[in-house]
Amino acid sequence: MPNPDLIQPQPGVTPTGETSGRRRTLPPDLLREASHRVALMALLGASLWIIAVVADHLAMRALGVRDWIRPDVDDVIGLAVVILSLGLYLFARTKGRDPEFILNLGLGYMVLTAVGIGVLIHWNHIPANTPEIQPMISWIGAVVLMFAAILPSTPWKMGIAGFIAVSMNPVGMLIQRGRGNWDFGAGTLLLMHYPDYILLGVALVINRVVSRLGQQVIKAREMGSYQLNELLGQGGMGEVYKATHRMLARSAAIKLIRPDKIGDLGSHELLVKRFRREAEAAANLR
Repeated sequence: MPNPDLIQPQPGVTPTGETSGRRRTLPPDLLREASHRVALMALLGASLWIIAVVADHLAMRALGVRDWIRPDVDDVIGLAVVILSLGLYLFARTKGRDPEFILNLGLGYMVLTAVGIGVLIHWNHIPANTPEIQPMISWIGAVVLMFAAILPSTPWKMGIAGFIAVSMNPVGMLIQRGRGNWDFGAGTLLLMHYPDYILLGVALVINRVVSRLGQQVIKAREMGSYQLNELLGQGGMGEVYKATHRMLARSAAIKLIRPDKIGDLGSHELLVKRFRREAEAAANLR
């Protein structure tokens, strides 16, 4: 009777070497690179919010506003997003973090950034009795597009997070109406920000393309029964990859001849013989 341990995946691991319950859009090494982009985007976000707050006060000074240096709601929102951004940056840069968890945090960061933008755009910037407003593309739509292009994610995650994000502008309008600063009809609520929802559709197309590229990378790294993962190291003749047997779910190290070392037919045959002798010697080790 066959030993089930030899033909069944290890607990918590699928035959493709992926964690059960999760479908990776990229190999582990590329997934880590994507998590590093989350950290960079968080640091960039903190910088942009600081610049925006300082520029806003300098503009008020140039316009002759008497209390131009006095903190307001814009400053509170900006400070909150800066703290959030720096916190995410430090968390993402800490060693040992799960890259896929960091990508999920990146989507949450996108939503919270949209909350700040949506409230900031409409807070005390639209006086009462403002006439009907024309459609506009806001910074939230641009943020959603940027995240979709840079961060790989499953379409349903990006769709839910993106929909919540682009809905923050209508939420900001409703907050203004609740404060009694803006009286508008339901048609205005949709008219003003429907372009952002169109951008969300574009973002989902971009996300789909990124996901397919990730699957193509995974297929390109298939070597028979093994799935190549990250590059462990390289020498003068070959490269060694960490790999997983797709049926047994066992880790392995696979060495490949570097393409740039393959020359004419004679040197190719000699290189293959050397490579085969090295493999036989490694197989005899106990």
